[in-house]
Amino acid sequence: MVSAISGNNQAVTQTQASSTTTATAATPAKTASPESSASANKSTRSTEAERYTAVQQNLSNSKTAVGAANTANKEIDGQLKQVRDIATKLADEKITGKDREKLQADYTKARDSIIASQDKATVKSGSGNSATKTNLLTDAKNQTVSTNTRGGELEVASSKSAKALGLPEKIGSAADAKALLSADDKKAGSLANAEKTTQDTTARLKKADADVSKRLETASLAAKAAQRLETAKTGNNRTLSADEEEKRNQAIEQAKQAREQIKTQFSGLSQNSGNKNVNSLSALFS
Repeated sequence: MVSAISGNNQAVTQTQASSTTTATAATPAKTASPESSASANKSTRSTEAERYTAVQQNLSNSKTAVGAANTANKEIDGQLKQVRDIATKLADEKITGKDREKLQADYTKARDSIIASQDKATVKSGSGNSATKTNLLTDAKNQTVSTNTRGGELEVASSKSAKALGLPEKIGSAADAKALLSADDKKAGSLANAEKTTQDTTARLKKADADVSKRLETASLAAKAAQRLETAKTGNNRTLSADEEEKRNQAIEQAKQAREQIKTQFSGLSQNSGNKNVNSLSALFS
């Protein structure tokens, strides 16, 4: 599967390259003036804020993909209940003629609805040549998401489900219906297998959403901290009053504290770490 945020990953890579170039320029030569040095440092900080923002967007796109897959999967769960009800009736050998034809039409409709729900899980990110599509229900590959500016990544698993979860296009006889209703959840194409796939997907998406949400919250705070530090240090050209100067210095100190926490938090969140650190970082912006 092509990652839904590959376009943003590219933006992160480009910005990192830009940051390296700017950092070199930001190292003043012996003859450099204080004004030129300040300008270079401002550019470096701006690039850093952009990098954090790009990662934030990557995670936001991933959360959208997880949400779309979760919504579609819930629809499929209901549609599978319809399939089971219809197949149970079709398994009765006494049902013939028009009654069987009607049930077959109902089954076809339910199966088509499953396919439509699978398609609705597709999320488009980016535009033009960099546009990508992600479907965490049917994509053949998992989704790889950038989680920090140091190259960290998170892999969100795809269900890799077959079209209509492998359910047959038609139930031609009572015997076919009985075969579909077999309790073997390891048999591809069986109703039990389709139901198990949907249940497993529900659990997986719940975990993925929690993980991505936690990382997104930290990334959002990181971007905010980088931007605040840039804004606080940049200031303006007019002379500040004593009160304004004090508030400005407090803002700078606050942003510095956030950056120190980001160094340890944003480099990678532990799968078992809860939200304690994120809440601590969030308090700096209250």
